Amino acid sequence: MKKLTTLFLLLFLAAGINYAQEKTQIVRGKVIDTDSKFPLESVSIAIFDTAYINGTETDKDGNFIIEKIPLGRINIKVSLIGYYNTFIPEIVVSSGKEVFVNIELKESIITTEEIEVTADMEKDKPVNSMALISSKSFTVEETRRYAGSFDDPLRAVQSFAGVVSSPNLNTNGIIIRGNSPKGLLWRLEDIDIPNPNHFSYAGQSSGGLTIFSSQLLTKSDFYTSAFPPEFGNALSGVFDMRFRNGNPFRREFTIQAGIQGIDISAEGPFVKGKSSSYLFNYRYSIFSFLQLIDKEMENKIPSYQDLSFKLNIPTGDIGTLTLFGIGGISKSKFDPEQDSTKWEDLEDRKKSTLNNKMGAFGLSYGLLSGKNTLWKSTISGSYNEVFFEEGLINTSYRYEPSDEVNYKTSRLSVSTALNHKFSTVHTNKTGITYSKLFFDADISSQQENTGIFMQFADDEGNTNLLQAYTQSKFDFFYRLSITAGLNYSLFRFNNNYSVDPRFAVRWLLTDKQAISLGYGKHSQLEDISVYLSENNYGSGVVYNPNKELDFSRAHHFVLGYDIAFRNDLRMKIETYYQYLYDIPVMRNSYYSMLNNPGGYFNDSLINEGTGRNFGIDITFEKYMTDNFYYLVTASLFDSKYKGGDGIERNGRYNGNYVFNILFGKEFETENKNVWGINLKINYTGGQYYIPVDLESSIAADREILDYGKIYTKRLNSFLYLDFSLTYRMNYSKASGIFTLQVKNLLNQKPAIGYEYNAVLQQVEARTELGITPMFSYRLEF
Repeated sequence: MKKLTTLFLLLFLAAGINYAQEKTQIVRGKVIDTDSKFPLESVSIAIFDTAYINGTETDKDGNFIIEKIPLGRINIKVSLIGYYNTFIPEIVVSSGKEVFVNIELKESIITTEEIEVTADMEKDKPVNSMALISSKSFTVEETRRYAGSFDDPLRAVQSFAGVVSSPNLNTNGIIIRGNSPKGLLWRLEDIDIPNPNHFSYAGQSSGGLTIFSSQLLTKSDFYTSAFPPEFGNALSGVFDMRFRNGNPFRREFTIQAGIQGIDISAEGPFVKGKSSSYLFNYRYSIFSFLQLIDKEMENKIPSYQDLSFKLNIPTGDIGTLTLFGIGGISKSKFDPEQDSTKWEDLEDRKKSTLNNKMGAFGLSYGLLSGKNTLWKSTISGSYNEVFFEEGLINTSYRYEPSDEVNYKTSRLSVSTALNHKFSTVHTNKTGITYSKLFFDADISSQQENTGIFMQFADDEGNTNLLQAYTQSKFDFFYRLSITAGLNYSLFRFNNNYSVDPRFAVRWLLTDKQAISLGYGKHSQLEDISVYLSENNYGSGVVYNPNKELDFSRAHHFVLGYDIAFRNDLRMKIETYYQYLYDIPVMRNSYYSMLNNPGGYFNDSLINEGTGRNFGIDITFEKYMTDNFYYLVTASLFDSKYKGGDGIERNGRYNGNYVFNILFGKEFETENKNVWGINLKINYTGGQYYIPVDLESSIAADREILDYGKIYTKRLNSFLYLDFSLTYRMNYSKASGIFTLQVKNLLNQKPAIGYEYNAVLQQVEARTELGITPMFSYRLEF
């Protein structure tokens, strides 16, 4: 602890150097055509706030620079003849780092009408120009600003309409419009990646926290339904993330220390005066430090570390080579209480180990051909390893395992995509990806119905996955945009395939109002362990019941309405209906993979299940202007499913409602330092569960569920209040930020599930930990 205190002191003192010097900063940026991605020359850039006005124009490469910008928040107006103007409000300018702004302009369809596309409709416009509905972009500032996010992008999007967070604060899993968390697709720099989370289980799409720091992110997209054709193998949503480029003009550093650990970033040019750049980030948890000091802590607290990077190397006027990657290791181990007289609940008897290794990389080359064509090819790879064991010490002091998992998957992929702007009306993007999938699964678990510990899967090998898409966008005139396309997937393991059409239209009724309509057919494979599951009939006879399992599929229908009351205040309403079919279920059983958060399963499954989700999402948002913002979201939904027995039931994730209220205010001092206060209130309906049959559990001396009450009981609704307080100190050449984050400020401890305690022969609630504070100091220079 003394070492950590010393580090905080050094960071604070380092930030104070040259405090009295004049405080200004450099603002740089790049402007490109939103459809062709070609850089735009001679674009007018005007920077202004209430007391400062300045401007410049872009060079032949679309770049611009404005120096000596006062600290605070600035507004940028961007204009070019033949293009619609755009207005970017409230950009943060601090003394620690230069500001980079990436701007895209839409070419004008008509010249007789003066149009200005401003923040009233465009602030959260997706990076992907093909996305017209059920999509929202977010920035790293939002990730840090929202109370309760802990700088975790997945926790930040839990504040969006249509997204439900888990009552378990230890996980960042999300439910999108009533769907299982495993329906989410993770993407990074245009490639599919495995679950990028520390402390994650086999086959799941969530964990304790994301495996990379939010400091690397640039503006990224999040989709909740009817997403564009380029995204395949997902049923519920897509998290499409992008890393920013490092500063090619100046070397900059960020050091953050806090309760979570150490976070170090470095960026800059490889050679000064050249345009190539690097960006690195490394994190090491404070729990790992404690384990180094005291070996006994290895059995009491989890630990993690990760490394992320991006190298950006322009190869001339038309091409860019990019190398990026992420990787992380996390460990968690808990030993049971050895003194049985101290046993009070199941946690005292439980032994568990969870170790994760995850990594992904990509090497891409983008080539501009003329002003209207962008060709991009990528070679990528990923690796995911999960070791998990769990069991209980029984009343006879013998260890009874319930799970033993050795799970390894990897992927090598080659992809290419061609984006061509045929005219101001029509743009098309077509791509193909070929992936080699490798797997090695050795999984044993306690069979749910019999309680027998048995082999679920024991196999290794490889297979192939082919994915292709084509999508076009038509802007017939300024007010009407239409996108349409197809996604195709072929799973060579069993030669099943899926062809998925997508369609969306957006009509601007006025400059302040728009309606949108979208349809998408989506499909998703199960985790490879499900296909490898085996049944052992003795005498060496092993059968793989799910080898021929097909894709799960869904039809998504969405209708949306947007209205901007003023430049910084808008409301968005979306109604939706989703019909899910070909869902894997057990014959003559309640069981459906729609209720599975992800993982292994060895019973025979058939593609005969269905489900349906419908609801309405409402967003009322004031953007950050005049130093304050608020965001109010409300989601009402209903989720039902039919298992192999054909009976319609509530889905496990049918919480019915979720409400969020977020508010933030900044206070600027005379010397340009900034206080920030953020609050979040979340009220969410409880999930459904299958209750424990106490009498049968006592008789069997193990947990037995009451299958006569399948998903008829639900957890209580939960209310969480999150809070954050920040103080940014702007010095002449650096800035320091103190941050206090408190999750679950009211110390609520709702039940997140129920389980049978064989020692006390009673059913016990598993509850949340309660209030969780986090404190950190970040130095940027």
